[in-house]
Amino acid sequence: KYISALFVGDDAIDTDLGYQGKIQFAYVMVGADGNHGVEMDSKIDDTPRSFPQLYSATFVHHLDGVPASVSSDDLEAGTLRLREGTGGEFGNIIVTNVPVVGVLQNECGSETITHDLGSAGDAPDYLWFSSQNIIYGESDITLYNDPDGSCAGLSAAVQVDPELILMPGDADFDTTFMDPRPSSGGPAFQDVDARAADGYFTSTDYKGAFGTDLWLADWSWLDENRRIPTNVAGTAVTGTIAADATWTTSAARRRRSLQAAVTDPLLVDQVFVASGVTLTIEAGTTVYCYSDDGEGLAPALVVVPGAMIMAQGTADDPITFTTALSVRHHPDRGLWGGLIVMGNAPVYGGTQEVEGISEQTYGGTDSAESSGVLQYVRVWYGGNVIGENNEINGITLAGVGSGTTVDHCEVAFNLDDGFEMFGGSVNLKYISALF
Repeated sequence: KYISALFVGDDAIDTDLGYQGKIQFAYVMVGADGNHGVEMDSKIDDTPRSFPQLYSATFVHHLDGVPASVSSDDLEAGTLRLREGTGGEFGNIIVTNVPVVGVLQNECGSETITHDLGSAGDAPDYLWFSSQNIIYGESDITLYNDPDGSCAGLSAAVQVDPELILMPGDADFDTTFMDPRPSSGGPAFQDVDARAADGYFTSTDYKGAFGTDLWLADWSWLDENRRIPTNVAGTAVTGTIAADATWTTSAARRRRSLQAAVTDPLLVDQVFVASGVTLTIEAGTTVYCYSDDGEGLAPALVVVPGAMIMAQGTADDPITFTTALSVRHHPDRGLWGGLIVMGNAPVYGGTQEVEGISEQTYGGTDSAESSGVLQYVRVWYGGNVIGENNEINGITLAGVGSGTTVDHCEVAFNLDDGFEMFGGSVNLKYISALF
């Protein structure tokens, strides 16, 4: 239970010789040159027949993956491999980034191979693979490959993006940052296979190895090497905020019935507040910010000219922007981007492009305009460098007018500047920049 196999040369999970155990909550990353996520064998119809029961597993392959193992007995394409008459049960599984074949089967025996557990017969003489398992990858993948024609019975799967919070198609050992948990309300939470309680298996309401609990945090290789966030549950925020929105905490949402609010925001990529839109961040909210968006860009919150940010914390309940990495990696600099507020106040040259974010301009003629309020706001561990002479400051105020309120704000451990003002006429009071 709760096992992780990452970037091994041959098979991540290999069973044979009559293995009849149970596996739950398994996370596998195959990488570009790994072989199979599982290779599960038996000895055709000899006894005991292998009968692994595998539930709640996530397998992440590489869309351009080609096996290159020097220790394997073959290099046939298949993210999962079931062969030599193995039985077993396989439910609530996510297989993603499949390059060629989802499930490779060959050398089957007399076992019943089916998607229908109810008619499968008696263990160990059946292989049940749920049709609700998610298999997703390149547009022309083969779900099930039976090259020798001995393994008929499987044909269906859910072919949709499992919507993991952050997982690039070329995920590998050198991927800067990832989050293998499924997005709230996505396909991983639909049509979940029920598993009768038996004293070992834990009941779940999701497919894959993770729900909101990122059990890899604080101990795994991925955490040790700063590739995953800490184990904090929240709501992933991405792209453009095109309508008024509120960010809050779980406790505040329950207390005040804020049905439309984003709870415990996770800043997954560069998020832009569109012109004419107001983003309200409630006192006490912590925004956990990822290190990379999967494409080499530093996640940041960007308030464009004409938009408003209303971030009014208090001394008792400040608003905090911080890294999503585990606390054991603190303090450090450059672990995410930063907070950028742009306005329409006068700047040298009329308009300018903001530092750290491409194709975003600021500046105008309204020196008294307001971009909102920043009070009791803390920005920690930011300043990620995204290119030569192109870093993100802790708090950037670019062309921001004097109608904007900025007081009791702190930037700590930023790799680039703490506070930087480009033109504009905004006034700042009670500010702190540390280390």
